[in-house]
Amino acid sequence: MWGLTMSSKDPVIEKMSQDEIMTTTRQVVQGLDALKNDYRSVLHNLNDTLRVIEHPEEQRIVEEKSSIVARSLEMITGLGEAQVMLALTNHLNAVESEKQKQRAQVRRLGQENSWLREELAGTQQKLQRSEQQVAQLEEEKKQLEFMNHLMKLNDNQPSSTNPKEMEVTTSLSVLSPWRP
Repeated sequence: MWGLTMSSKDPVIEKMSQDEIMTTTRQVVQGLDALKNDYRSVLHNLNDTLRVIEHPEEQRIVEEKSSIVARSLEMITGLGEAQVMLALTNHLNAVESEKQKQRAQVRRLGQENSWLREELAGTQQKLQRSEQQVAQLEEEKKQLEFMNHLMKLNDNQPSSTNPKEMEVTTSLSVLSPWRP
């Protein structure tokens, strides 16, 4: 019986793509499975023949053939190994696919994170401008209230006919706004 061995230094194997290797492996699995079924059928037929043979010489020949076929059947071990290799490849492909999905999701989340950071920076700038405007408006309001208070004080003061006296009173009012 010939054996199937694939050396990693085999130039044909090195040039084959993963898909080509998988296709070839599937074909080999199918071939080994068919061969295994043929050997089982031959072995079954030989065992049936053994039951009906009466001559010892013919019986010995059929028994020898039967034992050769049985040994050949046992030597077909590549089938299980090939199936394991196919299952492993399918699993690795699934893992690689999941890995690519995860990478795409990481990229998408990174882009979304960048966008959110830009939005946050813009919102923070708007907030800062608004806070500055509020502070400025509060300061203007205080100034206007102060001016209004001064005007009320000026209105409550008795009028004086002397311009000099009026000027001094106004100056004192400006300097001391809390004076009743």
